[in-house]
Amino acid sequence: MNRILIAAALAATVATPAFAQDAAPVTTFTGARVSAEIGLADDDLFGTEAFTYGVDAGYDFDLGAAVAGLTVGLQDTDETGREFFAGGRVGAKVGSNALVYATVGYANLKVFDGLKVDGVRFGLGVEAAPARNFFVKAEQRYTNYELGGEAYQTVIGAGVRF
Repeated sequence: MNRILIAAALAATVATPAFAQDAAPVTTFTGARVSAEIGLADDDLFGTEAFTYGVDAGYDFDLGAAVAGLTVGLQDTDETGREFFAGGRVGAKVGSNALVYATVGYANLKVFDGLKVDGVRFGLGVEAAPARNFFVKAEQRYTNYELGGEAYQTVIGAGVRF
């Protein structure tokens, strides 16, 4: 009887780390994703002039230690107006559930009286996945518009991966 209890205890001890590894969420960073964002926008880095909100969607390809993908977004602010973004992102995995990434692409800002200006947006961000298909993110963006305009956005968001 003691041998059976010792064998069962030993088996449970050996199996527990394997079970814990299976239970940990592992994100592949591949496929379609969509997120909602809120933040602050200004013409200064980390400025707080305007509240911004929007959505972001994209498709990522898991390349092993790296991730590459396409992304589109629609933002609005209480100060200027809507901004459309389309571009790409590349990133490096940090552990099994985090990604550090950079974005670059085309931006179009619709400001007062229907005036639209084109620009180039650059961004740096981090994405963490506390669950397999759910993620949270933080991103700092800089956009350089035609006619000498520029803007910074600091956003946080949450989303799902399909």
